Amino acid sequence: MKINIWKVFSVLFFILINHLNAQKLIKKYEIDSLTYLHKSFQIKKNTINFLEIENDTSTKKKDLIIFLQGSNPSPLISEDDNGKFLLMPFNLKEFCNDNIFIIIAKPKISLYKHFQDLDDNFQEDNEKILFDYMRLNTLQNLTQEVNIIIKKYSYDKRINNIYVIGHSQGGRVAMNINKKKIKKIAVLSVNLLGRFEESITNLRYEEISKQDSLISNKVEKEYVSYKRLKNNNDFKNTYNDLSLESYKSFTFPSTFNQIKKNKTSTLIAYGTNDIGVCFTNDLMRLELLARNKKNYYFKTYSLLDHNFNKLNLKTKSKDNYWQKVLEDTIVWLKKT
Repeated sequence: MKINIWKVFSVLFFILINHLNAQKLIKKYEIDSLTYLHKSFQIKKNTINFLEIENDTSTKKKDLIIFLQGSNPSPLISEDDNGKFLLMPFNLKEFCNDNIFIIIAKPKISLYKHFQDLDDNFQEDNEKILFDYMRLNTLQNLTQEVNIIIKKYSYDKRINNIYVIGHSQGGRVAMNINKKKIKKIAVLSVNLLGRFEESITNLRYEEISKQDSLISNKVEKEYVSYKRLKNNNDFKNTYNDLSLESYKSFTFPSTFNQIKKNKTSTLIAYGTNDIGVCFTNDLMRLELLARNKKNYYFKTYSLLDHNFNKLNLKTKSKDNYWQKVLEDTIVWLKKT
């Protein structure tokens, strides 16, 4: 029997590539009766680190919910004198009987780090690490990471449906991914016209509320910066330029460009005290109605800010409603 050398080589090469891209288990954490698996995929010179979170006492098939966080360079898990904890403003325990969650770590940011090694906001402050992070903090790179995870998990026999929730910068990534295998998407606290529009709206609100005409000059500077960044294709290998390049990747084209083309059922939710997001998205809601786009659903949260906090007038402190928002979002995702 003749052996086709090229066929054998092709099969071996395919096996090798799949091995290189295989999911790798790094560490297992047990936090609040949930299992947190630190896993990774290797892509070229970079590594995608992420948490797979589930209640491993259940063996039934579940839905996969991928949560895409905002832009803060924070680890996913930290630790203090009371033990390890998830650095997220919500608790996933009540949702894990029917779902498996994935949260992707920021590029080059440690998935776990003790709080003593972070700044006061639980963020990375090492300049070298932040430089490497900013180099990869682009819409194109983050989109690629999510697409790889979606592709891998779409063949996982434990999974029924795949849903994606993106908050802030993560919402822009959610709108940019390949949606072929996604059942529904939720986009939270995202100005649909982009970050410059968000800044301009915030400044206009400040100008009116403070009755300060000088703030109008800041608005004009935003327009100048917008035009300059749009035409800038020469970024140096410095932190400031990498930051600008990252900003540009999330600005051109605007998220609304993807919104117009998207056919997947999508929830757009935001707080009405998130000034830079609320005013624009209210207008975009009318625009989508005018375009007869029936796959979009809007939900607003009265007086909540960008991170779903609300000022308590009695205590003068902020009450957080992230848990309620997440619960509402998951109910919408599962609604047939």
